[in-house]
Amino acid sequence: MDKDDTINLRVFVEHLLITFLIMGVCWGLCIVLSVFDITIRNCFWLYIPWFIGGISPAIASFIVLKKNRIVNGFIDWLKHVFDFKHKIWSYLLAITFPIIQVLMMCLISGFKLGLQLYWLPLMILAMVFAGGLEEAGWRYITYPFLRKKCGFILAALIVTIIWWVWHMPLFFIPATSQYHKDFLVFGIMVLGMSFMLAAIREITGSVWLCILCHAIINSAGNFFHYDMYGSYLASSITTASLMIISIIIVLIYRRFYLLRE
Repeated sequence: MDKDDTINLRVFVEHLLITFLIMGVCWGLCIVLSVFDITIRNCFWLYIPWFIGGISPAIASFIVLKKNRIVNGFIDWLKHVFDFKHKIWSYLLAITFPIIQVLMMCLISGFKLGLQLYWLPLMILAMVFAGGLEEAGWRYITYPFLRKKCGFILAALIVTIIWWVWHMPLFFIPATSQYHKDFLVFGIMVLGMSFMLAAIREITGSVWLCILCHAIINSAGNFFHYDMYGSYLASSITTASLMIISIIIVLIYRRFYLLRE
């Protein structure tokens, strides 16, 4: 049985509830303490709840999948999440999407150089856990369930809303990259990412490649400083382009897949 066939309504709902519960407790604590000027900036231990909140989709994924006997344990869950064995073209897809996004944002909004590129492998590895690991929930459970119910486009749109709302507390936590930034512009960027990640999941069936794509995107901002949160024009054009490319690639893949059948 395909692993996506085991994701039912119960698993979907339980995952969302646990994800938002963990996120709410951890990031809520950060917000409340910031009122008393206790922040990540001056209290290092707050990185713990901040980090746990950030990987809440992954934590909830393991809890729910283990509870419903879809995975046998932590090692089995890791094997499903980090499914490294894929063809080169699958990896190229996961790498090309973030390159397109970064190039478009830089060309439209402008950019300044940041870190030297030789730091890129180390930064991507760090971002696998600081952002990328969210995909162990969103693209392992949330998207596949919605995809079965309402198709590629609508599923990607619904995931966008869930994912966008989940990020909201970060805009109220001092010292985070989202603090006091434009939440609407961020939502536009989430829309584009949601479609590209849905396309990767649709075509490759891989959670790991979604994690890799997400990690590359999160890393890019350290090397190319572009206006991610302030440019409606850049974010809108980039997102529209990513949506169109994602839909076209999925349609081409489906046609090719049907011809092979």
